[in-house]
Amino acid sequence: MRFKKGNRWSKSGRGKLRYTTWRRMVFELNKRKVGLSKYYMCVKCNKKRKTTRVLHAHHIFSWNKFESKRYDSKNGVVLCVKCHNKFHRKYKYEALDKPDLLVEYLNGNKAVKSYIRENK
Repeated sequence: MRFKKGNRWSKSGRGKLRYTTWRRMVFELNKRKVGLSKYYMCVKCNKKRKTTRVLHAHHIFSWNKFESKRYDSKNGVVLCVKCHNKFHRKYKYEALDKPDLLVEYLNGNKAVKSYIRENK
């Protein structure tokens, strides 16, 4: 993953390291739970990939509003680029305040729903 100038986590080397660690942990959890340890898998469309190149780690509780949950490995889901863009096009900035919209978008994903219920 390339870090472009101006990304919110590139202000310090420590932030960049914490973010890449969080992202790697989200993908590894996905691989173990959903992809049966061979593939990474989009939780929306079930697209399977061996690499993370076309997949994104998405925060359940937004980066800006919930600072204490930023680097919690369970605060992430794996979405393919297409599903990730559709989600943000559909809900725009509303999704920053309402993590329940992600559950709605994922058609009631039980794992995401339980994480949100535990952390409200």
